[in-house]
Amino acid sequence: MNGFSMEAKNYKSLNSFAKKGACVLFGTGVDKNIPVLEIADACQFNFTIYNRSVSYMSILDAVNLYDTCVLPLEPESVLLHIGKSDAELFRKNPGSFDKAYMALISHIKQCSPKARIAVISVNDNLNNAELFEDMNRHLKAVSDAERCEFCDETKPKVWNPDATREVASFLYSQGFIEPLKVRKPLRDIANLLYAYMNVYGMDASFDSMPQVG
Repeated sequence: MNGFSMEAKNYKSLNSFAKKGACVLFGTGVDKNIPVLEIADACQFNFTIYNRSVSYMSILDAVNLYDTCVLPLEPESVLLHIGKSDAELFRKNPGSFDKAYMALISHIKQCSPKARIAVISVNDNLNNAELFEDMNRHLKAVSDAERCEFCDETKPKVWNPDATREVASFLYSQGFIEPLKVRKPLRDIANLLYAYMNVYGMDASFDSMPQVG
């Protein structure tokens, strides 16, 4: 985990005053720059969401980084978006990739037994399209085997926070759901986060993007 020590140290500091029981995005690459707090505000989420993504994280690093960056938050739900840095591992040995991913999910279930878990598909719009299509088939199979939700983000979603606010406002006003008790489907959360990235920079290098909390 040495290559990620500064990021992990930063998250450890943030976690000391963060709220417990949040939804947490645990991804890699450009995920690090998804402004989840601003998106939550724009869409009027009635829950807390944090971004604990780590640059260039491999699935082989994920268990240790989960313990440092996510576990202290006692997450209510975890969005896993890992695999973009594992193209070579998957090409050489897809079975090892699957085994490592299942080990991560098993670890989360053991350490955070009440947490909902979603696995998000991996995109590569520039290179290795066939490889990542195959990887996503494996991720879907892993999700099914581990009884996690699989979120397919390979097709662009519409970024429309106004519509999200309007739907939530209508449901609350009609009494269909109680704002403080509803648990938003993880697929809906993932759709909003990656719809934003589709519009504002999914293909941009995260090293050149502004850093956000």
